[in-house]
Amino acid sequence: MMELKEFALILFTVLSQAAIGAFILLAWLRLQSKDAALDGVYRKSTVVVLGVSAVGLLASVFHLGRPLLAMTAMKHLATSWLSREIFFSGGFFVLLLAVVLLEKQAAVRKVLSGLAALSGVLAVVSMSASYDATIYPAWQGWGTYAAFIGTAVLVGLGLVAGLIAGFGRKVETKGAALQRLVGATVVALGVGLVAYPLYLATLGAGGMEAQATLKLLGGEFAWVLALRWALTLVGGLVPLVLTWRRMASGKATSGLVFTAACCLLAGELAGRYLFYVTGVPISIG
Repeated sequence: MMELKEFALILFTVLSQAAIGAFILLAWLRLQSKDAALDGVYRKSTVVVLGVSAVGLLASVFHLGRPLLAMTAMKHLATSWLSREIFFSGGFFVLLLAVVLLEKQAAVRKVLSGLAALSGVLAVVSMSASYDATIYPAWQGWGTYAAFIGTAVLVGLGLVAGLIAGFGRKVETKGAALQRLVGATVVALGVGLVAYPLYLATLGAGGMEAQATLKLLGGEFAWVLALRWALTLVGGLVPLVLTWRRMASGKATSGLVFTAACCLLAGELAGRYLFYVTGVPISIG
């Protein structure tokens, strides 16, 4: 049974990765925007993403138990992926906060946005490498990188789509941006559908610990796995497809987009729970 601090770790990784993916996307969309009204939507959305990042960072504090140890861990920045994870995750939040506070200074904001995006990418890479370096075969290799980057992309896309649908209700030009986001989210879901069976096949071809993880996924925790994909496909994909069809006829889509975004997030939380609870360490001795 997972302890409270482990659930905090789930929140930290998923929300931090989602915030990083969403901010990078928002920063890029804002650079491309030529509509002042839509630019305002991106600005408001960035504030919400800051809040998501803050909740994720707060969850990490509960996981650590002794937050001051994070500062000690950063002494090993040159050799430890965990130290880099702490450094770049905290750096992303600080830079994102600076972006929001210095909103009116456009030139400075753009530079800070680039630095925040870079710090965010390095944070996700560091998180992935931290787990890759453990004694848990199910966490080693490309699967963890795919899962963590996938969360940043998938939930980031869903979150931004939901925010644009909500904040941009009165903005006529939001349609094109929202349609592209919905399409990109569907593509990301398709990639995930291909990648996950490949990951399961990798477990099946691995050692006894990797195979033990596969047995847990197909046995004791099969219902969580089913719930994860039901949330992702039924709760996420179906509303997105309906959104695409309704947009073509000029109908309101905000409710559908919000539903999809929430279900995608819930699906990733369930998936991350499985990631932790089914990990089997290599037996030593």
